[in-house]
Amino acid sequence: MGETGTASSLSDRTKYVAFAGLGLSMLLGGLDQTIVATALPTIASEFGSLDQLFWVVTAYLVTSTAVTPLYGKLSDIYGRRLLTQIAIVIFLVGSALSGLSQSMVQLALLRGLQGIGGGGLMAMAMAGIGDIFTPRERGKYMSYLQLVNGSALIGGPLLGGFLTDQFTWRWIFYINIPLGIIALALIQIGLDVPVPNESHRIDYEGAGLIVIAVSVLVALTSWGGDQYAWGSWQILGLAAVAVVGTVLFVVQERRIEEPMISLELFRNRSVLLITVLAVLIGGVLMGVVNYIPVFMRMVLGKGGTNTGLLLMPLFVGFIVSAMTGGQLMSRIGRYKFITVAGLVVSLVGCYLLSTMGMDVSSLQTTLYMFVTGLMGMTLPTLSTAIQNAVSGDDIGEVSSLYSFGRNLGGALGVSAFGIVFNRQLTAELRDALPNGVDVSAVSQSPQAIHQLSPQLQQQVMQALVDSFHAVFLVGVGVLGVSLLVSLVLPNDELKEESGAEMRAAADGGAVEDDDD
Repeated sequence: MGETGTASSLSDRTKYVAFAGLGLSMLLGGLDQTIVATALPTIASEFGSLDQLFWVVTAYLVTSTAVTPLYGKLSDIYGRRLLTQIAIVIFLVGSALSGLSQSMVQLALLRGLQGIGGGGLMAMAMAGIGDIFTPRERGKYMSYLQLVNGSALIGGPLLGGFLTDQFTWRWIFYINIPLGIIALALIQIGLDVPVPNESHRIDYEGAGLIVIAVSVLVALTSWGGDQYAWGSWQILGLAAVAVVGTVLFVVQERRIEEPMISLELFRNRSVLLITVLAVLIGGVLMGVVNYIPVFMRMVLGKGGTNTGLLLMPLFVGFIVSAMTGGQLMSRIGRYKFITVAGLVVSLVGCYLLSTMGMDVSSLQTTLYMFVTGLMGMTLPTLSTAIQNAVSGDDIGEVSSLYSFGRNLGGALGVSAFGIVFNRQLTAELRDALPNGVDVSAVSQSPQAIHQLSPQLQQQVMQALVDSFHAVFLVGVGVLGVSLLVSLVLPNDELKEESGAEMRAAADGGAVEDDDD
């Protein structure tokens, strides 16, 4: 393509083509978080490796979280289009090979490869929006991205179940290929924004250390209390490696001229507080998403295996509020009030979830989930606000930092909710069940509960209710902390320049095409 000055020189049509490509890349990343879940029992049955099933999920989670910060920094250096396309290509190669897997070990390893690409899909989509739209416009388009993400969360399990039943589980990976090819073409045509024309030194040491530290931390939180006891040598060893890796990473970033993650960014109050909020909100969201279906199945006896259907009211609230929050922010030009309002309402919703018992009605659960899902209002506001707080040269880095915070928070949140639930349930069951009854078997299996006497079943159900009560109160507490953090956020006005325009102005026109 010809030489490009700034994003403002892009026609509206070209911007919309770029946005379509970025939205499609986000759809790929969002679908892959949920589409695999419904196929896991079929995969385990075919390979006969039920005990290794967790690796399929964990491998993707570990690699996608670990590499997210790398995409941001590298895209600030080499251009958003190139890094977005690299992420898509790696993701598609991993998808194709995953569909050809002949064993559970192969599938887990190839899911890890897929995650290396997947880690860049959402971060690059947000950073690309920062390049082509001004912060004032950005809220509207960020809300559209959240609509895409929410649709993927709802549609992933439905599509996964359909493909597995009608074709084979391998098509949950093959379906990515035509979508990815279209996304590549749209990105090539539309995302033609300038990059700085200067040399950089890549912080390979920092990149390696952060990948090691984050991979180990995510593995620790995913396996602790599930695959291994928290006091086991495996978990303690992982904790030691995570701490040492983090310390070495910080030392490396402080001493190098061009760090992989600039610690100076955290001197910016908005960047620091929004990163903290990303971790906290991501933790609550993933904790709620994982434990509402468990409550509905174990306590309310809701049938079916489709998590997406059980969580429909939550996702509808999420999508509606994300759209509303983004559109409202674009109109008023500020984000703080919307963020605070979203956290207040979702805190009320999470508290209502904690009140659910065996007699809760379907109307109540629908309402409670919908209100909790209104935390979606905070996502387009915070992702726009963190970009608004920095110069055009740092948009990729802070976009990846925000995505990284959400992913890490999700892993930590599921782990924290699980620790609270398991400890509370074990303590309750020990008090409720007579000697000789296997507490572990009862806590892990609905079938074991049904084999108990009616009186004991009632006591077990009450123990479950009390445990879910404790879990959702943890969510209330975390959202309370989030609300306090949001109250001290700066209430900056959104800028009127896109990231590419700011970058071009700062460089005095010394920019070059992504094609060069």
